[in-house]
Amino acid sequence: MLMNNPIIMHINYCEQGQSLERVCHVASALGYDGVEFRRFKEIYGLDQKAYLETVAELKDRFGLSFTLFGGPELITHDDRASRCEEEYFRFLEIADSLRLLSTVNMMTAKSEAPDVPVDLQHCDAHGYTVKDEAVWERSVSACRRIADAYPHVRFAFETHMFYVHDTAASARKLADAIDRPNFGINLDYGNALFYAKTEPLEEAIDIAGDRLFYTHFKSYQPLGLGTGLLLPTSLADGCINHRRYAEKLKEVGFKGPIGIEAPRPGDREHFAAEDIAYIKPLIRDT
Repeated sequence: MLMNNPIIMHINYCEQGQSLERVCHVASALGYDGVEFRRFKEIYGLDQKAYLETVAELKDRFGLSFTLFGGPELITHDDRASRCEEEYFRFLEIADSLRLLSTVNMMTAKSEAPDVPVDLQHCDAHGYTVKDEAVWERSVSACRRIADAYPHVRFAFETHMFYVHDTAASARKLADAIDRPNFGINLDYGNALFYAKTEPLEEAIDIAGDRLFYTHFKSYQPLGLGTGLLLPTSLADGCINHRRYAEKLKEVGFKGPIGIEAPRPGDREHFAAEDIAYIKPLIRDT
């Protein structure tokens, strides 16, 4: 049985001054099924409503099947929490009315240890390791409210350094605490490489289990022996075996979208072509 997962182009392939129209043109021309946009980006000179209306028009014009959204985070730990939650609901209300919502890449509860550098060499000291219980509970409460208001939308916590959902295990704990069928995990295994100790890829997929809603593919090569010293590179050249990644996803019956990223400088539109040329046969023919 072949995999037929939607292949999503992360907008960071086209965040070098390109217009939203150019983003959609590149994605469509290269054969992507959709784009993961930012939830909102002021650089386009539009307010939230106009931004989403533009995305909706371009989605139809370029024949993209999927629009996913990610960032900024849902803030639940300071006096901006209520305003941020209101803004998040406003985004969901508009995007849902435009039929743009399918999977939303979630980030919540950034947690940083005092007196430890907040950088990619010290990821293990932050995130779930130093989670604040009150912040955790506020995140759970806010996400339950979102889940109940939009039961037809899948929300996936990206495994991302500095957040309480930084690993597959911590993201699973958060999704289980929320206990809603539409809240799960976006496994970004490229981020796991920044940790001194992390779950092996296949174990991470198994931990996510039936809560695995989305994945990000990106890769790096070690620059040295120190933790977090990594050079961003192409999917084919990095130290993650994406062939095996795709095979494992097939084995567990994963049907969700697969988003690919370009965390590196240079001609990212070229990288968008290079990466889909490598990954598409693995996903479609594995």
